[in-house]
Amino acid sequence: MTRSRTIRSRALLGFLLLAVSLSSAQQVRTIGKKGLDSLIANRNGKVLLLNVWATWCIPCKEEFPDLVKLSAEMKGRNAEVVAVSVDFPDEIGEKVAPFVKKMKTPFRVYVADFASQDEFFASFDKRWSGAIPATFVYDASGKQQQFLLGKQRHDQLKKAVEDVLVKR
Repeated sequence: MTRSRTIRSRALLGFLLLAVSLSSAQQVRTIGKKGLDSLIANRNGKVLLLNVWATWCIPCKEEFPDLVKLSAEMKGRNAEVVAVSVDFPDEIGEKVAPFVKKMKTPFRVYVADFASQDEFFASFDKRWSGAIPATFVYDASGKQQQFLLGKQRHDQLKKAVEDVLVKR
C-alpha cells in the first residue's frame, strides 16, 4: 500500500470514529417543559414508561440494564421506554452519552433542561419529592397510571407496563 493511500485510509478511519462518537453524543438531547409535556401527551397509541435517573445515582445505574432489557421486550407491543436524566445539560458529552453508549441503550434518553427543579418535579406526580430513580407509566392517552419510586427490578417494571397495556 502506498504512503498516500495509508494516510487516506487512516484519515477515513479517524473520520468514521469521530462520526460514531458524535452520533452517540447526539443521541442524548435536552428536554424542556414543552418537550416533556409533548412527549407525555402525544403517545400515538403507545404506553410510555418514563424513568428519571442520573449518572451519579448508584441505584439508577443498577436499574438501567433492566430498562434496556424491558425496552427490547416491548418492541412491537405498543409501549416504549424513555429516560430523562437529571444530570446537568453540560454533562451530556462527558457523563450521560458515554454511559448511554456503554449500556447500548436502544431508547430515547434526554437530560432535563428546566428553569428550576421545582418546575421539573411539578411535571410529574404530585406525590413525588424528586427522589430518584423514579418511574412513571402513562397510558396511550398520556394519563399517568403508575408511579414507582426507587430502584425497580425488571419484573416490577414489566408488570407496571403490562398492567397499563391490559387496561387499553
